[in-house]
Amino acid sequence: MAVEPLSILHTGVFLAVVYGLYGWLVAVPWAPFLLAGRVRRLFDSIPPSEWRVNYALWLPVPGAVWGFLCGCVVSLSLDVRPTGKASPLYVSGVDGIAAATAVSLLLWPTLLLYVLPNRGFDWYAEDRVPTTVLLVVAAAVWYLLWLVVPTYVLAVFAGFGDSFSAT
Repeated sequence: MAVEPLSILHTGVFLAVVYGLYGWLVAVPWAPFLLAGRVRRLFDSIPPSEWRVNYALWLPVPGAVWGFLCGCVVSLSLDVRPTGKASPLYVSGVDGIAAATAVSLLLWPTLLLYVLPNRGFDWYAEDRVPTTVLLVVAAAVWYLLWLVVPTYVLAVFAGFGDSFSAT
């Protein structure tokens, strides 16, 4: 099977745009995390503006990154995975979801808890307690649930459609 780099990049960029836009919808059920002053300080510490504007600007970014990773893995999986009894669309969708979620669960807490404070955006200087780590991980998991569940449902339906059209 031939790997098509342009196809992989195209799918990744397409899903990055789709999930980036979807990230604004995820902002609504994710808003209760703003009740924690530490999260508001996070959005207040990053450029370009105050926390309300930054919330609207930065919250779609994890969705776009997750969508790019998922799209690239789905496309690559369709290129290299041997055919089996399961629908290739379903299996590739699960591959994409698993890879993008695993990377995101490592990336976002590491970025927020270690990289940003070391780069001068010390948003939780006076709150260096385990509950801050728990808050960041819970926020990442909650955000990812809003990405994973609809994508998995889409993969299931695409797999059913793919299976029915093959008969």
